[in-house]
Amino acid sequence: STAPSDTMRATAASTAAADASPPPPPPTVLIPGFLSMGDCWSSGELAARDGARAFLPTHPGPLSSHHDRAVEVFYQLVGGTADYGAAHAAECGHARYGRTYGGLYPEWSARRPVDLLGHSIGGVTARVLLDLLRRRAFASHPQTSAAWVRSLAALSSPLNGDPVTFALGACPPPPAAPTVLPPTPTTASVLHARSGGGEGGGEGGGEGGGEGGG
Repeated sequence: STAPSDTMRATAASTAAADASPPPPPPTVLIPGFLSMGDCWSSGELAARDGARAFLPTHPGPLSSHHDRAVEVFYQLVGGTADYGAAHAAECGHARYGRTYGGLYPEWSARRPVDLLGHSIGGVTARVLLDLLRRRAFASHPQTSAAWVRSLAALSSPLNGDPVTFALGACPPPPAAPTVLPPTPTTASVLHARSGGGEGGGEGGGEGGGEGGG
């Protein structure tokens, strides 16, 4: 009978087709903006429109610093207690540890990266998170890198700064002191000549003054 052979061929073809199919895209991490709470992304509708992609809405502090928000997004994804860092906590005067999260994407790594999507200041938070990953700033995960993020997109984000920060009471950093460089020999000679120093300056000034006055 040829039935077993046909079944084997059909199984092999099905397996080959499955192996040839592209892997699912990385999940998209949704980072909200200022004062955003709850599922402001309507992630259910997003999933219905793109069934092949997973959308992971995060909920960092609506009024927290970008550092704290980035840390909270990180631990919401990998799971565990948010660790803001000893130095940062001491500098800012708050507790080092925050809430404990279950983990939306505990397998997150360079081999299983994510796409970051931030709205408004969420885009800035995403950039801070990427920088913390690059600097391996998470004590609980010392092997992070920028490769943990496949892409980063920011929607209506103040990537060049936002004056609202100062309107809410933040103090701008003091201007940097000007750097005074010592004059080079060439610069010194030019300044000396233009100030009327030297023999040429004295003679020219005397003759010109006498003729013009006469």
